[in-house]
Amino acid sequence: METRLQQLFQTLRWCGAAMIVAAAATFLVQSWDQVGDVPRYLTLLGMTTLLPALAYVCGIRMQEGRSARVLMLTLLALIPIHAGVLGGFVLSQFGAGTSSLGPVAQWVAPSPLAAVLLVAGAGLALIPLIWAAFRVLWRPHARLLTAASVASHALLLVPDRSSVAATLTVVPILGFTAACAARIKPETLESRLAVASLVGPAAVIASRQLLFYDVSSAFWGAILGTCALALFTLGKRSGDATIERFAIVPTLLAVAAFVDATGPWPTLSDSSVWLAYGLISSVPLLAFAWTSSHSKELFLCAAVALNATIAMTTLLLDPRPWAALQAIALGLGISSYGFVTGRRPPLYSGIALAGFGFIIEVVHAIEVFQPSGWLALAGFGSALVGLTAWLERRARSVRQAAPAANLSQPAPATLSQ
Repeated sequence: METRLQQLFQTLRWCGAAMIVAAAATFLVQSWDQVGDVPRYLTLLGMTTLLPALAYVCGIRMQEGRSARVLMLTLLALIPIHAGVLGGFVLSQFGAGTSSLGPVAQWVAPSPLAAVLLVAGAGLALIPLIWAAFRVLWRPHARLLTAASVASHALLLVPDRSSVAATLTVVPILGFTAACAARIKPETLESRLAVASLVGPAAVIASRQLLFYDVSSAFWGAILGTCALALFTLGKRSGDATIERFAIVPTLLAVAAFVDATGPWPTLSDSSVWLAYGLISSVPLLAFAWTSSHSKELFLCAAVALNATIAMTTLLLDPRPWAALQAIALGLGISSYGFVTGRRPPLYSGIALAGFGFIIEVVHAIEVFQPSGWLALAGFGSALVGLTAWLERRARSVRQAAPAANLSQPAPATLSQ
């Protein structure tokens, strides 16, 4: 019974916090024409300053620390809303015209001086509250988290709404968050949520850009690429292989966004672009495999499986010499791995993939007299023979060096009889 009551109280606390955040979020898309923009923001600021007072009553007077921590987390969730509104004030006086925006998204300051004073006054009121919230949630690293939070929210004030500016502001915010998480290694729920609050400004910028301004594929590619790198770094430093492996998803999406951003590709067919996507995606995956100590095999298998799947689907839908050549190379590599390790599934699947690609390449060389078919096949065969000779030489050198190394070691000392 006691456990259920605690769960009920926790649920009620989070419901109340969600209502507070939702009420404050309406200020970002307000439609209250009868009240000026500045009085509306001062109302939001006043409501926010009441949260620490209520947290003090709950934590000190009522001796209920959980409610106090929830209120301080709610305070941190409101800070991106403040920064977004203040960014609107700065934009109205120091940025490009906002006439193309609907009234619901405009925050207009009366003058440049008023915009500066609003930002300065809000900073003086909110920065101590941010520091107090981090002191409650993660005391040993309150200074670091406060500095990262202030820097991240300051980027919301940049009076430029272009896609390039949004990219150059979101990427550092994600970098700040990943660096803080990797350094302090949060363990409790409150500490994790405190670090997660640093992502709030990036979420506001991305949402603002998507709803009201231009969004390019390069913008999403940069965000997803940064997320992938942050997840991999965080997982590697914390020793959590799950976080490290999850970097595969944003990596593949980031490469797709960059490929789309560099298009259209007038000289290449869709199948060629599809093949290029697989090869480009394998670069970060192999880099992760090279530097990872927990997930090396997973990243390597992901790169091989992705390119094998792309080559096979291309051969089935739109047979191309390059796809056949890629299938042969991947098939030989997979079958060689299966043969050396004694694993039948990769051995047989690699033979099937290489054989299918070889048949398609030969058929194309017979039907079409172009260098793309017969010359690629002959060149690849020659390269394969040369590579085999080099590998055999390396293996012979290793075998010859092993006995010499054993002879050079001193014999173990024995006790005299």
